Amino acid sequence: MNNVITHAHLFCGAAGGALGFQRAHARVGTIDARMRLLGGIDVDPAAIRDFSRLTGVQGTVLDLFDREDYEAFHGAPPPSDWRPAGVDDIRRAFGNETPDIVFQSSPCKGFSGLLSGKSSKSVKYIALNRLALRGIALLLAAYADDPIPLILFENVPRIASRGRDLLD
Repeated sequence: MNNVITHAHLFCGAAGGALGFQRAHARVGTIDARMRLLGGIDVDPAAIRDFSRLTGVQGTVLDLFDREDYEAFHGAPPPSDWRPAGVDDIRRAFGNETPDIVFQSSPCKGFSGLLSGKSSKSVKYIALNRLALRGIALLLAAYADDPIPLILFENVPRIASRGRDLLD
């Protein structure tokens, strides 16, 4: 018996996670499963070009900030053609299919040891850190009628301390 497990990626970057999933293969007895990539979302056009080239699946350039966090992170209002991502954008980026697995690799600089404790508490990095919750909220809303069976959240070890309030 052959099964297909679909996967999609939020904050996909240049495709590291997606490539790992694509290379996965599971076999238990007579049950055989392979992975099929639905898409990836990232704000960086260069990363999406790499994602698309490396995976063979078109990624989507999409800014997942809400307006308040966009302004906090960038220190200025968004351009006039900017709009916050919505649930339809998420579904469209994943081919209007419900993925079996979503791998979310949110920006983690504010949670990591790359910044001093003081810098990690700045308005800019608090806004960046909130993308983790925004991504999950958009996923849950986009697939409220057909929930995603598994959401994997990848992040850095210090999220448990520096991001305690966010996790709570």
